[in-house]
Amino acid sequence: DPAQPITIILDGPNYLRWSSTMKSFLKGRKLWRIVTVDKHASVKRQDETDDSFADRLEDWDSANQRILTWFTNTYVPSVNMHFSHFDLAKEAWDFLASRYTSADLAHQYQLLSIFNRLRQESGQFIDEFHSQMSYYWGLLAISEPKWHSISELISEETRRLSITSQQSPFITAVTQRPDNSKSPRCTHCHKIGHTVKTC
Repeated sequence: DPAQPITIILDGPNYLRWSSTMKSFLKGRKLWRIVTVDKHASVKRQDETDDSFADRLEDWDSANQRILTWFTNTYVPSVNMHFSHFDLAKEAWDFLASRYTSADLAHQYQLLSIFNRLRQESGQFIDEFHSQMSYYWGLLAISEPKWHSISELISEETRRLSITSQQSPFITAVTQRPDNSKSPRCTHCHKIGHTVKTC
């Protein structure tokens, strides 16, 4: 159905699945750049005639309105009521992202809970169960935060350890001392390795 291009209806909790499917659909129609505003037609090029600019602006506006219609037709009414004031597909997309990705941790917890409860039912084929697991695993992968590369994390860890050892030679010396009876003991917290003055 041209009016409803994807079968997933956004109800809030399924935002990640909806946005991933909608993004793929728009990329397949070469319309994703309109959502990211890489492809904007509001500025006239120097070598462009007035008629050519008007045609290009009309084409861009038509595509923008088509995307907004697709968005509107794939929301439940409670989500849909927020979109009457958006004129640009990018504005609507950004609003949805800010509204629903703030709950990523809760969503990840929900997915992990579902994933943890998954069991192969009696009489269920292994292929069907595997597809079910793969579906939730894919949703979980989409919701994961974008972490730094392993090499960046290792570098940061090394840097912090280096700073700690440079700034705290006393702590390093104390931890290397085998006899705790010779180490100072704090009279406030009763821990070994410092005094009440440095507690």
